Amino acid sequence: MKLKLIFFCVVLSFKPAVHEAQPRVVSMDEAIRFALKNNLGLQSTALEVDVEMQRKKASTEIPKTEVMLMVGQINSVLIDNNVQILQTIPFPTVFTSQSKLGELRVQSSKYKKAASENELVFQVKQVYLNLLYLQSQQNLLHRLDSLFSTLVEHAALRYKTGEATLLQKTGVETQYKEVQNLLHENASDQLTNSNQLRILMGEQQEVIAAYQALQPLTTTLVDDIDQITNNPQLEYRRSLTSVAFQEKRVEANNALPDLSFGYFNQNLPGYQQQTDGTNPYFSPGYRFNGFMVGISVPIWFAPNSARIKSSTLRATSTRLNTDYYEKQLSGEWQKAVQQFHKQQRSLDYYKQSALPNAELILHQSQKAYDAGEIGQADYRLNLQQVLSIEESYLKTLLQYNYCIITLEFLSGKYSPN
Repeated sequence: MKLKLIFFCVVLSFKPAVHEAQPRVVSMDEAIRFALKNNLGLQSTALEVDVEMQRKKASTEIPKTEVMLMVGQINSVLIDNNVQILQTIPFPTVFTSQSKLGELRVQSSKYKKAASENELVFQVKQVYLNLLYLQSQQNLLHRLDSLFSTLVEHAALRYKTGEATLLQKTGVETQYKEVQNLLHENASDQLTNSNQLRILMGEQQEVIAAYQALQPLTTTLVDDIDQITNNPQLEYRRSLTSVAFQEKRVEANNALPDLSFGYFNQNLPGYQQQTDGTNPYFSPGYRFNGFMVGISVPIWFAPNSARIKSSTLRATSTRLNTDYYEKQLSGEWQKAVQQFHKQQRSLDYYKQSALPNAELILHQSQKAYDAGEIGQADYRLNLQQVLSIEESYLKTLLQYNYCIITLEFLSGKYSPN
């Protein structure tokens, strides 16, 4: 029994260790490529293009061919039969207008797909920039955590020797714990944004942004409002207007007459009197045939007129919505440009003045504190000031980059490959 137990323990000791899958580290461009390839929402939109292409093939549909057989005493007391084949065909312009409508719907679905891609790229960029911001914030907090950790040790030592009061010691410890709490919040925010990025990318595996400091993006789009003419969402809405007006044309063509063509074949068994006075006998196997041509016209125009008017109103409404959206888009562009210049001025201020001063304050404060020229209270106050400046700089940099990706989104400037 003991030997079996020892053998079992030895087998367990050689059991391979189970390693958790390592997170996928991606750059922003890689995240965009993965999202455009794997995002389920985008795949659904892409299928709509195929749906419309198949619908277009149905634009030349004609009514079903009608085949009728009549058997009985149709022309005499004898049993005879009549076979008819009837086919109704819409007026030729109906096919032309429906085919054009199919083409416009296919193009509209492609614009919708492009608009969805543009929206997805914007979301990926936004989440990715959030992660870079949180990474930079984490570095800043770690730096301060180290400084406050040393300060807490000094405060505890001075409290033991009677050089500091309990209030001073508690104040330092409270600020230190505040920094640690901010680090925990930062880690939670990073996890939330990483999960959001994973969902956008259509990935099962955990993903994280490639580590790099948050840097200002560059753009050449500013002050060129004509860029919005290429906005995919605007093109999609314009295509909906074209579709709506083409639907009106289809309704108008549907009011045109339908053409009917037919063929019949029948027997007339029995004696049939002829114009020459003869009365020959026709057996059941003798067949008579001919053709029919007809036209179907609506005698009650009110329903057709109502449908045409409804289509006209819907097309006009769609056009007005498109015009309104274009004005909104223009306003959003101007707002984004104004925000860009605002954040750019703030960014210049931090780079040229605030950040160098913050670094100077930190350096001189550490030097003065070590030399005993300032106390813990002043040193802590200076550290708080440095934290506030650098945190504000990171937020300004994030907002500045938001402005740039917003301009890219409004102009539709993204690379889907």
